[in-house]
Amino acid sequence: MTDPPYELGFMSKAWDASGIAYDIEVWKQALRVLKPGGHLLAFSGSRTYHRMVCAIEDAGFEIRDQIMWLYGSGFPKSHDVSKAIDREAGAERQVIGSWKPTGTARPSKGGGGHSAGRTTADGGYTPDEEARISITAPATPEAERWSGWGTALKPAHEPIVVARKPFKGTVAQNVLAHGTGALNIDGCRVGTEERFNPPTHKLATPSMGSFENCNGTGTIVSGRWPANVIHDGSDEVTSGLGEAARFFYCAKASKSDREEGLDGFRVASPGDARREAQVSIAHALELAGLQAGRTTIRP
Repeated sequence: MTDPPYELGFMSKAWDASGIAYDIEVWKQALRVLKPGGHLLAFSGSRTYHRMVCAIEDAGFEIRDQIMWLYGSGFPKSHDVSKAIDREAGAERQVIGSWKPTGTARPSKGGGGHSAGRTTADGGYTPDEEARISITAPATPEAERWSGWGTALKPAHEPIVVARKPFKGTVAQNVLAHGTGALNIDGCRVGTEERFNPPTHKLATPSMGSFENCNGTGTIVSGRWPANVIHDGSDEVTSGLGEAARFFYCAKASKSDREEGLDGFRVASPGDARREAQVSIAHALELAGLQAGRTTIRP
């Protein structure tokens, strides 16, 4: 597991513009020291993840998955377009109010300038008691038009690549030989509620009964199957389906959502779709044949 520089040029620091994360040779060395089937987890930034993953894959790893780490402590690093327009025009903006940051909110340059404060040991931000941020009004019509526009979203996730060193044979053979190649699902389960884990085989006939009474072939497990999304455990993301959930969770569209507005259409079966495709292909071939025929009979 590693957290290489994200290659963002953070605050113009050289260590974050070294190219290490994109260096195939670096990942080849990680591949070399791993046992067959060994896993690699590497953190990255949302804007530069793709280049790091390409380097890892080019080094010889198999890309198995991506874990999305969600967190509530990120702060936007956005450029206020309205203020930039006034600044370039040499116009002075009128101060119409102020606000006091609270908790771990860290004001950004684009959001009204920095206030006095200090960074805490856990990476949070504590503003000074008297620190306040000025609120200004646009000074030019152009700035008024672009008021509320910025250049960046609030960062709230970091992608983690899950890669694996290739191996010969089956997973079963590899875990017995090297102890690597698989994930400890039960060791990573989420929560403590107990649930029934059905048998791996399908029920042969309905007469065999439900999973709960299939003669003990299933098992009782504690917690949910681990997903490829994790969070930082902060109050912002552990408040259930409360106010913060809309920032971190979006359900897939339900059947009613997908079919809204299609009441006037008939329901087509897979067979209908195949027949319509065959008719379309036949029609296209017919047109192509007619075109070819016309070409041959021309003087």
